[in-house]
Amino acid sequence: MEPDKFLTDCPPFDGLEAEQRQWAVSQLQSVYMNEDNCNDILRQMRPALFIVRSGVYDLRGSDGRLIERLESGDLFGFPSLLTGREIVNRLTAIEDGIVYVLPQHAFDRLRNASKQFEQYFIRAHGERLLTEKGGSNDGSSDDWTEQTVGSVVTMAPVSLSSDTSIQDAAKVMSEHGISSVLVVDDGQLVGILTDRDLRNRVIAQGLSYEVTVAAVMTQLPESVEESRSLLDALTTMTANNVHHLPVVNSNNEPVGMVTATDLIRQQRSEPVYLISAIRKAESREQLIQEAQKVPEYLKTFANRVKRTTVVGQLMASLTDGMTRQLIQLYEKDYGVAPAQYSWLAFGSQGREDQTLSSDQDNGLLLANGLSDKQKDWFKGLGEYVCEGLHECGIPLCPGNIMASNPDCRGTTDEWLARFRNWTQSPTPKALMYCQIFFDSRAVVGNNRFYQNYREQVAKLAQNEMFLGNLAILVNRISVPLGLFNRFRTEDTDEGDTIDIKRYGIALINDIARIYALQAGFTMPSTPARLKALESSKLLNRRDNQSLLEAWQFLTQLRLNHQLAVWDTDKPKNALDPDELSTLSRRQLKSAFKIIKEAQQGVGLKFSRQGY
Repeated sequence: MEPDKFLTDCPPFDGLEAEQRQWAVSQLQSVYMNEDNCNDILRQMRPALFIVRSGVYDLRGSDGRLIERLESGDLFGFPSLLTGREIVNRLTAIEDGIVYVLPQHAFDRLRNASKQFEQYFIRAHGERLLTEKGGSNDGSSDDWTEQTVGSVVTMAPVSLSSDTSIQDAAKVMSEHGISSVLVVDDGQLVGILTDRDLRNRVIAQGLSYEVTVAAVMTQLPESVEESRSLLDALTTMTANNVHHLPVVNSNNEPVGMVTATDLIRQQRSEPVYLISAIRKAESREQLIQEAQKVPEYLKTFANRVKRTTVVGQLMASLTDGMTRQLIQLYEKDYGVAPAQYSWLAFGSQGREDQTLSSDQDNGLLLANGLSDKQKDWFKGLGEYVCEGLHECGIPLCPGNIMASNPDCRGTTDEWLARFRNWTQSPTPKALMYCQIFFDSRAVVGNNRFYQNYREQVAKLAQNEMFLGNLAILVNRISVPLGLFNRFRTEDTDEGDTIDIKRYGIALINDIARIYALQAGFTMPSTPARLKALESSKLLNRRDNQSLLEAWQFLTQLRLNHQLAVWDTDKPKNALDPDELSTLSRRQLKSAFKIIKEAQQGVGLKFSRQGY
């Protein structure tokens, strides 16, 4: 393809007058870039605008962080042209190719001649394809969700051994002015003792103060690694309804404690307040009243955080909190659960990528051997909670994938029989069910009970014919890119639109799920699945990273769109690509190209085993 024709399809050159574009072509130099010479060329020809004609290159910061993956039609070098600052980034050639170079004098002339050309680069200056993270040079962040747990641990851990007497433990807590103490044996965290434990398990029970801590502590408590984010700490606390969370290093050695109070200190009107209000609701009416604040709060929160994908985690945490509170209110009226069970979250809540428009997907995992009376208790629970969530603003599932449906309540044996049938006889309906039910997470109930069941389900999924048919299903969905890399839109009442959930986010979820099922992983989150796959040989590192970047971009694009149309009747997942900026359209095309290539990879690896 000649340079003039190439620039005709390359934003922002496509917006220039024909005469201006022809002049730009006359100013271009063409260079061949490979791993050996790319950085030498960058140094010798700067400042200049570099336009990738062919090849693939990674642009990395001085710290080695990946800024952008550059492919045909991508531009780089413009921040230096706009600011006059020295270029400090480096290139890594993934695939050799041709790069056009437009010198600064030509770039400046085009900026002066075309306002559209200039505005494109002004907007693009602060953005990078798919993965630009922003932040200060020292790595600090004003976004509290990005801070590490270790950064808020202000004192060394106070600990004692499990053979310490209750009285001595109380003295230690009193001397240090703390409401909880870590229990450590041989350098490993084995438990936690709190004021509540002393009240409920010692004083209220009339136990001797000489009883050892081991008898009353919470054994093997939930903990968080010091390198994890504060949002991870918050979601762990919320998921387990705890206010004290031990902080450990990578060797499970305690380094401190983080509490709900510590999180409150990091924020003024942040999620912990809303989560706390939901947890403290004493009636269904009060819970519904608190839940009504969620949409407006989340819109404000989304505009304040840099990594907007955390909104999905937060929305799932809030829905988890509503679910737990509704279960507690039901138990207050009908007594405690008559048998072991787990309340399951499926779909977006299970994956923790829930949005304001997500509907309910949930179910009940029950112990085997229930009597009719026990089944009636759980029937009432399913109906009460699902209707309560609906009143709290979480829509009912149009497909009836809810615990109020008898088909979504089952004993361990019943659920396993369903999965066995689905995986051994993968009909289209069975495959649809699996795409929902394999993304599950326990919200309430015994974690060991759920995990044992989930591991058995994972083994059933490692069926080549089943995985092959999932791969065929994934490849039947066409990515909306046509000839010459142009968008294929659907004619709707809102104009020509693309459903980025169906043709983008959901496809990446499907692809990550197939690889995770083959590997035997049980986590439901797409980013967590891709993270786990980094250490496997099923998906190479480059494809893994590309899928994660595409998923992050698409979820952010969808959230921004939903916030913009929230108070209107416009579709929440379908958008008009013509309403996007030139840069966002290019990003969207790149995301779809990544998905298309990943579809082909899944087809080559798995679909030969299907029907």
